[in-house]
Amino acid sequence: MNSNIIGHGIFAHRGNMSVFPENTMESFISGIEEGADWLELDIQKTKDGHLVVTHDLTTERVTNEKLIVTQSNLIELKRLNFGINAKDDKFYELPLLSDVFQLIYKHNKIKVTIQPKNNGLVKDAIHLANKFNVLKNIAFNDINCEYLIEVKQIHPEIPVFWDRLPNTDFQTDLFIAHQFHFDCLMYLQDALHSEKVKKIKQEGFIVGVCVVNDLQDMIKFIEMGVDAFYTDYPARLLNLKNKKS
Repeated sequence: MNSNIIGHGIFAHRGNMSVFPENTMESFISGIEEGADWLELDIQKTKDGHLVVTHDLTTERVTNEKLIVTQSNLIELKRLNFGINAKDDKFYELPLLSDVFQLIYKHNKIKVTIQPKNNGLVKDAIHLANKFNVLKNIAFNDINCEYLIEVKQIHPEIPVFWDRLPNTDFQTDLFIAHQFHFDCLMYLQDALHSEKVKKIKQEGFIVGVCVVNDLQDMIKFIEMGVDAFYTDYPARLLNLKNKKS
């Protein structure tokens, strides 16, 4: 098992998005303050070549203005409020991936897992992580195994978390994960049960679940032996784990 992996990890999904707008610096800082082991985020590249942190291919859902991220320059995106649905009237600026790397460099124990939303981002993200001296603090996750294979080809020591859907073939998942030395199989809730968790661990992988927000579901998956949790409520999960330890 990769020594860079934190078992029983709490992943703040797009930051602490139950409190602050998703994929903003405020949500990432809050995730760290709440005690998450990992920050999870999404990246895209702007028209003028900047790696930025945002999930959707367009800005409409989070800004109420529709720009296609990959067809927009950074200066155009920076003028938008990425927290339009926030509880306050604050202006939430689109973060650069370099902003997050600077943050985790200051908080050396925190790690970040990166989900590429387009082709051609893995190499640039790894290069940027090396520039900011945080290679040991990053991982990648995605449904698309091609992105994760690329990670392992460039830098085998970087952990990868393979996001899986309920209808994927389990034996095929295991075969591909072994062949390309993936570190974790991260399943949606409906795809996990006790025997599956046990088998994944027997095969030498970390087993994860996403996205778990309900308290009773958290309890169920902890008792099932799941190692890694994507959640919008990191404090809720941390309090639960502390009570059980």
